Amino acid sequence: MKSSPLLALPPELLVNILSFLPITSLLKFSETSHASHALATSSLHTLSLSIHTTRIGGIMSRLGATTLPTPKNTASAFASARNALSASFTESIPRSSRSSQSSLGIAEDSILRSGPHAVHVLIPNAHTFDPSTLLAFHNALISSVLTRHKTTLRHLDLSLWSLTPHIAHALKSLPALRTLSLRIEDPNARSTSRRIRLAHRLEECVAWDILAEDASWASALQALRIDGAQVSTAQLGKLLSCNHLCRELWVCKCHNVDRDVWRYLGSEWKGRTGLQVLGVLKSYVDIEEEDLEFIGGMEGLKFLSLQGCNGPDNDVFEERNRDVWHIPELIPPQPSSRGSTVPAVIEVDPTYQRGVNIE
Repeated sequence: MKSSPLLALPPELLVNILSFLPITSLLKFSETSHASHALATSSLHTLSLSIHTTRIGGIMSRLGATTLPTPKNTASAFASARNALSASFTESIPRSSRSSQSSLGIAEDSILRSGPHAVHVLIPNAHTFDPSTLLAFHNALISSVLTRHKTTLRHLDLSLWSLTPHIAHALKSLPALRTLSLRIEDPNARSTSRRIRLAHRLEECVAWDILAEDASWASALQALRIDGAQVSTAQLGKLLSCNHLCRELWVCKCHNVDRDVWRYLGSEWKGRTGLQVLGVLKSYVDIEEEDLEFIGGMEGLKFLSLQGCNGPDNDVFEERNRDVWHIPELIPPQPSSRGSTVPAVIEVDPTYQRGVNIE
């Protein structure tokens, strides 16, 4: 069989051409021959990967990822994912479920198809498997994908059920990685016993130790987003300790991060002056008066969001920013009620209360 003229082009040119293809097109190209498969494998540089047991669960998971505020006047490495997801709402109503002809199906709902580099795996008939089997499949698939494309991945967005040491070993070995987003949310958490949930948390702590100790990309990472993780301030600090290039950092719903994070980021971290975007959200981190000095140590900040942190009144932050910090975009811990017509306390009609049996 005569080879395609396309494959006669220099490999460097082909890899560059393939780097612009969306995931679905790249996968189709990889199925045409052994040579095209090798080229496609070496061309995957951007990937957003998640695994879901139901379509509605996948949609809710994607919607949960949009809660982070978007910098208006500062470039964000994660803005494209937000814009792609927002654009999906303008598309048609999601199509009804179709019968799968293979063991796995790629979710086709408009929200799940956000972005050309997004791959959202839908497990058919997931309700017939127990949670431990589903979790084992999830861990094996994530590890396999990371291992297969470890030399080429530069921008990675992972939605994980659990961060295990096995996944951490695969994740740490991505030398080309420059942008990393990790979101951890177990869809089976409510049906899992407390003992198993505790075991998962302990495993995740070990996994973060592995990443903090030996991630090949730690010194070259330019943007990092962590959501819902068990990472501690010490582990985050160790992960960033040799990095001078990070321009964007998001820490969301990470309840093991404490107020020492301000001292580290604003005083001890050598890359603090280069940080431009910082968001510490919904982690309930305390901010004391002395911590405001550490925040001022991040002199390059152009965007700072502290939503959900525990600190002084908004007026204190606004005054400090006006007189000292001069951060163009600042979101203080508590949302401002100035100019709002919504009352601080919402009264409930007693008649309605009795009607819905609220005690």
